[in-house]
Amino acid sequence: MFPSLSSSMRMLALPLLLCGALVAQPDVIVGDITGPSNYSTDPGYDAFSLGTTSCNIGTSNLTWISSTNQHPVIGGNLYKYDSANNGRFTMVGMSWLKHGFGALQQNLCGSCSGSGNFQALGVGCSDPYTSSRNGGQSPLGPRSQVNASTGFFPYPPANPSWSGNTDRRLKVPTTLLDTGSVYVAEAQYIQPEDAGADNDDNNASYRLASMSGGPANYSLSFSGPTVREQPAINAWAALDPGVVVDTQQIAGADGGLVSLGVKRIDNGNGTFHFEVCLHNLNAHDALSGVAFNFASGVTISNQGFHAPEWHSNETYNNNAWLDTTTSTSAVWMVDGSPASAANMIRWGTSFSFWFDATDSDILSVSVDLDSGGSISFGPPPFPTEAWETNDAAASLAIDGNSANDPFVGPIQVSLATGVQYGVDMGGASGLPFELYLTGVGAVPSFYVSADDEIVNLNVFDPSFFGLFGGAGNMPAGGNLNFQFNLPSAAFYAGQVWSVTPASVEGFSLSAATELDVMPLPRVVVECNGGNSYTANPDGFWRVTHTGTTPANITSVVLSFAGATGPANGVYFDTDQGMPSGSGSFNQGQTYEQNSDVTCGLDYSVSAPYPGSGWIGSSFVSGASLNTVEFRFTGGQFNGNTFRFNADTDPGTQGSQDHIGMNVTVTMSNGDVLTGVLGADPTNPNRSVIELQ
Repeated sequence: MFPSLSSSMRMLALPLLLCGALVAQPDVIVGDITGPSNYSTDPGYDAFSLGTTSCNIGTSNLTWISSTNQHPVIGGNLYKYDSANNGRFTMVGMSWLKHGFGALQQNLCGSCSGSGNFQALGVGCSDPYTSSRNGGQSPLGPRSQVNASTGFFPYPPANPSWSGNTDRRLKVPTTLLDTGSVYVAEAQYIQPEDAGADNDDNNASYRLASMSGGPANYSLSFSGPTVREQPAINAWAALDPGVVVDTQQIAGADGGLVSLGVKRIDNGNGTFHFEVCLHNLNAHDALSGVAFNFASGVTISNQGFHAPEWHSNETYNNNAWLDTTTSTSAVWMVDGSPASAANMIRWGTSFSFWFDATDSDILSVSVDLDSGGSISFGPPPFPTEAWETNDAAASLAIDGNSANDPFVGPIQVSLATGVQYGVDMGGASGLPFELYLTGVGAVPSFYVSADDEIVNLNVFDPSFFGLFGGAGNMPAGGNLNFQFNLPSAAFYAGQVWSVTPASVEGFSLSAATELDVMPLPRVVVECNGGNSYTANPDGFWRVTHTGTTPANITSVVLSFAGATGPANGVYFDTDQGMPSGSGSFNQGQTYEQNSDVTCGLDYSVSAPYPGSGWIGSSFVSGASLNTVEFRFTGGQFNGNTFRFNADTDPGTQGSQDHIGMNVTVTMSNGDVLTGVLGADPTNPNRSVIELQ
């Protein structure tokens, strides 16, 4: 052996070769989050499940043997970003764990060197588990039996009693769901070899999502691609530029990665609001307390706390943490429950905290551990604010819109012409004020004063002017209200200036507001829902006359002929029977809420099916047509909505499949309104066109 090496060189080469052999290790990540599946509710709760496609990006096979503890376990979480509530980020739900039973050898994450069997995931290979598989309730196991630091868990998992549609799944209280917030779906894998190789800090990935439906039964839909190897707390910083995220490693056999996200908001009254999310990715040594430390003399108020629910007879309780204050800190700590049952920040979970402080600078953050130790984070490196916010010394609200964030941008208000709106301005009573306006967009940090007042208007633009001409003082009470009515489209960016003797420079500024005045749409055409072959009481298709014009709708044409985008190649399958007794489309029995009568649908011009209420053309084959037209009589279609259900093919179609469809609406005054159905950026289950 080693005939050409000296004995000393041999002794050096052997450990190097051994170390080289040890480098071959598996590394499992979440390559994609798929699905999702939406389930029926139980009282007060909704449930979802996430599909996951794992990838082995390591250099050796990942063991995947069923009926043992030598396989991955898979968990799903859901987070909520509430931009209207100080940008709060909370974990609102979690699932129990899917136990892997075998691995396919696919190519999502690169070139797959297959393992040659079902009991290991090969190097470069991927393996899909559907959302329905991950959501099957019976085989799911509790998180409490898994040591994420080592990857160890007993097998078979504990099987306590459960019932209903939501237990063990990604279960969320319906009070935490709405259609206006951004949601973040997160999936995570734990596997013994991966954990033992210290390759487990990249085992969670996230995907942005949204909610539709409600208020009792919601549907989760994805609104962005999977962001690999990043936990959901990183999405908070991606969504909100005012958030900073720092990480620390807990040392030791039960250690792992902990992340701290913090956002600071200037309240404008000498206090500062803090939003915090503390995340434990994979440490078995749970987090049991946190303290936010300031210089001596700080006053803390408005403390709040949120934790996700343990559920389905998991061994941990849901007791809230106890909050307290000192002359230097805002503090939370776990209650006095035994450690085996206490509601601590265990692996794969996050708790959220919020508070106000009279000091803007957090000096450090101390985190207590279940083991008795602690870790510490330094001062959060907050970004520089670029946008002024409303405060009592100078404020501006148009039609009640006044929420603003110094890291996100100006207040943006879209209003319609021909309608009267209100302006509400605030300043120092009896002192000079002005509302400055410009016809160009607001800009970040155009000028920042010594007192940190931020000018967000381009004062050198020729369109810059003062609405009141610099005359007059703010009335008694420090508030001025007036009405305005703009007859035509316009755009303004505005900011209030008010004399404030208490400030360093003697003035204060309001938040910048961008006002976009637009003509109201006369007609709105929508496709709503996830499946056109499902009876929808509110109509899968909807045509609404907004009531803004005396002209009635006399004809509506929906056509896939010449459509672009996803709608290219789609057609109406007009003899397809609809479920729930609503009948086939060619029988004219799919009009919802009596809308055919209230809108004056003209049944007499039906073709090719007499009495159907529509005219079909552009035949594809048989009963399949590219174009349907509805005609209305009697001058009734004004200020109301026409609703109907109709199946479209090929396959099962949803609203996104109709993006690019051509819409033509004829009005009684001869106006012809045309457009193309487009995506709704706020609702993935809706496509829409607003016709002016």
